[in-house]
Amino acid sequence: MSESRSVDKPSNTNDLKPLYVRSIVNSFGSGAVNPFLGVYTVEQLNASASEMGWFQSISNLAPNMMQVAWGKLSDKIGRRIPFIVIGGLITAVLWIPLMFVTSAPQLIVVIAVQSLLGSMATPTWTALIGDLVHLSKRGITTATINRSAAVGSLLATLAAGYLMVMIKGTLQQVLFIPLLIAVFCGVMSSLVMILVHEKPNPNPNNMLGGSVFSINDVVKQVRSNPDFVRFCIANAIFGFFMTLCWPLFSITTIRVLNASMLEVALMSVINGVAIIALQPWGGKLVDRVGRRPLIAVYRLSLIVVPVFYGLASNVYHIYLLNLILGVLTAFGEVAIFAYLLDITREEFRGTFTAFYNLVNGIVFFAGSLVGGYLGNYLIGVFGLILGLQLVYALSAIGRGVGALTFITLKEPYRYPSTLRKELWSMVGRLPGMPERGPTQP
Repeated sequence: MSESRSVDKPSNTNDLKPLYVRSIVNSFGSGAVNPFLGVYTVEQLNASASEMGWFQSISNLAPNMMQVAWGKLSDKIGRRIPFIVIGGLITAVLWIPLMFVTSAPQLIVVIAVQSLLGSMATPTWTALIGDLVHLSKRGITTATINRSAAVGSLLATLAAGYLMVMIKGTLQQVLFIPLLIAVFCGVMSSLVMILVHEKPNPNPNNMLGGSVFSINDVVKQVRSNPDFVRFCIANAIFGFFMTLCWPLFSITTIRVLNASMLEVALMSVINGVAIIALQPWGGKLVDRVGRRPLIAVYRLSLIVVPVFYGLASNVYHIYLLNLILGVLTAFGEVAIFAYLLDITREEFRGTFTAFYNLVNGIVFFAGSLVGGYLGNYLIGVFGLILGLQLVYALSAIGRGVGALTFITLKEPYRYPSTLRKELWSMVGRLPGMPERGPTQP
């Protein structure tokens, strides 16, 4: 595996500072709007379960449809920064039309266009981190960058939720200020990336030749990497059942729990606080025990999400869920991101990341669309509560089955410890427990 940029030399801290700034500012902008879009679509635009299925499906697919082309083009010319800057600016500007939509289909179209054009920043951002960060530091660096993003998102969501409760007017009117914040932050977070010193590194062998819009040569390259193929298959199986219930979360939040915008904001804030508190530890653990065990545990644990939504009778149950989910995410998402970097070669990292996101996008599109229409049908037959619960139950069972597929993953590197050893070490440090060294089983 070629690691000429990231493995042979350590990361330069100064090169990473703009990445932290970009994460905070960009997430502040998106955090001011994203947590409220689903609720806005249900409450203000009166979306049905099937329309929420389309909203969630398009939100999943559109950001990933063009990523293979963008990632491949980035790999061919050996540059990441231009794609990150331009993609971020496009995303920022296209927040503006959301101020004027009057129906769910209009909102879905705007989100689709924004996601398609702005997606050039996604695979190149992942590839840039892989280029700049040493292998031994990827877990902790990813955790730190994600923590910076979580801080920005948390502060923005809390502020936006408070403002939307305090400001008088329709939900469309009170969303105006958060959208302006998203535009400003999106522009600023894109421009700061100009400060990153990137050395052009085009692929000298041009092994991904042909048109950047041709996927045949990409598929050939992907098939030559069995670790990557197994990872994509496992995520596809799990992802379908995971997204089955996504369109229904906002319906439960608004029509069953009657949550206010401030309560919706608090759900995200609780989740963010847990991530911020634990992600540095999660990053260190990922670098010590490897990626696979934490990925498998994380996926299996996500069964709790549809279970909580299916049984919730007040917003406090969802608060507790977001606390649990934040703890799981602090470890799981770092492990997934680091594993993706581990199993992809540097010169093809943008392309492989884009392909991975495309597969997820297609599966998430299908899962959310099926979930939305299935929810619509079951709600019509069994009523709101039971109809939702039946979809949540199906999602929980499917998540459990899908989580087992991650056992097939293989670690490309050896790590100094194991998850079992680290857990025994933690137990030994608890008050009243006998001391256990990290090498004990």
